[in-house]
Amino acid sequence: MNRTAARRRVAAVAVGVATVLLTGACGGGEETSGARSPEASPTVRAEDRVEGPVLTGRELQSAVLSGTKIGAGTEGVGDGTASVVPRDAAEPATCGPVLGALQGASGHQPLHGVTRMVVRDGATAYVYLSAYRAEDAGQVMAELRSSLTSCRAFRVPRNGTAWSGIRRTEQLGEGDQELAFRGVVRMGPSEDDPKVPEDVHVVRVGTTIATFTTQNITGTSTPARSPKSLVHEQVTALEKAAG
Repeated sequence: MNRTAARRRVAAVAVGVATVLLTGACGGGEETSGARSPEASPTVRAEDRVEGPVLTGRELQSAVLSGTKIGAGTEGVGDGTASVVPRDAAEPATCGPVLGALQGASGHQPLHGVTRMVVRDGATAYVYLSAYRAEDAGQVMAELRSSLTSCRAFRVPRNGTAWSGIRRTEQLGEGDQELAFRGVVRMGPSEDDPKVPEDVHVVRVGTTIATFTTQNITGTSTPARSPKSLVHEQVTALEKAAG
């Protein structure tokens, strides 16, 4: 198999992983009204109080494609705002923010969004950029941080996929705030379905949240690792765009 064909095969498998996960998160309906549970409304720290302008859709497009290193080897997956991930999309519901992060989404509606798939350093990664209102950007990070204190495993009732081994992992020291975790997703309801390790970095730059998800689709249990160079270059581009 030549390099081009191999790359296309990797891309196709990665798209399959993302499609299964997205199907589980989307279409669950809007959040129900009423008071949020303590897990859904964590105490907001000083670092969660965000100020600054919201990037436009055009500015996000420019940022995600800024520079030849980011632009090269990318494939457009979809632009436009991500769907809100409802609280009951994950079981238990306290893992909802973790499921949302896997989709570059959350329980809050972004104003603009851009998604790209990148092949870098032998890894296939998805880059999600979401521009939020200032008050929502901080809340997204607070809710994910709270969820990661207790979420170790969950399932997606809609399609039977399940996550296990969720744990926080080393951060890369990027942006204004950063959270990182990894785990293993089972791609269907059967124990015999493929299991794919995934690594996730969520970085806030001003009112924009950049999410990087990297899968190990080799069929081994080796943990996935997000390309540090990609995260750094993308965050640097966002910092430049935010002024």
